[in-house]
Amino acid sequence: MLKTTCNILAKKKLTIFFLESASAGYLSYKFSLNPLSGNILVGSLVCYDLSVKEDLLKISSKLIQRHTAESMQVSKEMIKKGKKKIKADIYVSCTGLLKKGGSESKEKPVGTFFYCID
Repeated sequence: MLKTTCNILAKKKLTIFFLESASAGYLSYKFSLNPLSGNILVGSLVCYDLSVKEDLLKISSKLIQRHTAESMQVSKEMIKKGKKKIKADIYVSCTGLLKKGGSESKEKPVGTFFYCID
């Protein structure tokens, strides 16, 4: 699947940028292993810690408090703010709960993952 995705992006001359929280850079790492990565991969911002979301991306603490850092709303906002900093054709963001704690609840158990592609 990854090889096919990279081939399609390269053929269409599209670039991709990742804003990674829960995946902590794993997505861009996997893309970087493809021989076509130099043509398609712009890079990645790992915003695992809340401070990166708030201080670097300037995501509102009110939005994070309202929806939690591990939410679709924050994943969407990561792309919105990332677009202002980095130029690419495609943006991928992800947040989620990979360990106990945080915003874990009955409705949002460990393993819940949110991603956006724009």
